[in-house]
Amino acid sequence: MAGLVACKACSKEIAKGVKKCPNCGKDQRNWFMRHKIMSFIGAIIVISIISSALGGGSEEATTSTNGDTKATEKKETIYKVKDVIKADQLEVTVSKFEEKAKVGDQYVNKKASDGGTFVAIQYTMKNVSDEPVGMFDYPTLNLVDEKGTKYESDIDASSNYLVETGIDNSKILSDLNPDISVTDTQVYEISKEKFATGKWYIQVGDAKVQIK
Repeated sequence: MAGLVACKACSKEIAKGVKKCPNCGKDQRNWFMRHKIMSFIGAIIVISIISSALGGGSEEATTSTNGDTKATEKKETIYKVKDVIKADQLEVTVSKFEEKAKVGDQYVNKKASDGGTFVAIQYTMKNVSDEPVGMFDYPTLNLVDEKGTKYESDIDASSNYLVETGIDNSKILSDLNPDISVTDTQVYEISKEKFATGKWYIQVGDAKVQIK
């Protein structure tokens, strides 16, 4: 007879589409129809998992792209001796570099420690702003190796080198007025053996000048 199906439990014929068997009372609906709420929640979870899986590649690509962008942004410019570096209100130029065992003249001088050497530089600063610049606004100059290790200047050796070179227009206590340039010196004492290897830079603020 058309429209009849066998009961899932007792196998007696019942009308197609009925929810329960009139003979044994067995629910004829499938699991999903009997548990609509759980089926709906399960469907949401499955969709979320599929969406995450499909979107993961794009996110990774975005992350990779952003990483490449950051790497590009962090790529620094390496200057050479005599290149002009813009540092806030000043233009700084490392004009000369030399390695020395002793700095100073015949009367006042200083020798490098055993196993050490002096790395001496001369540099010029020009005020390119419209107002005086004080010494506390001058950029810090450090000697830096290729690993990023910083070396501070030797005050005594720097003073002796200033005397040796005859440079006398540096500004220590006075402000540097607009459009005025001054020349100064810095001397760094480091291991002679270490300086003989690798690359070396003078770091001027965030910029680097390769001297070796």
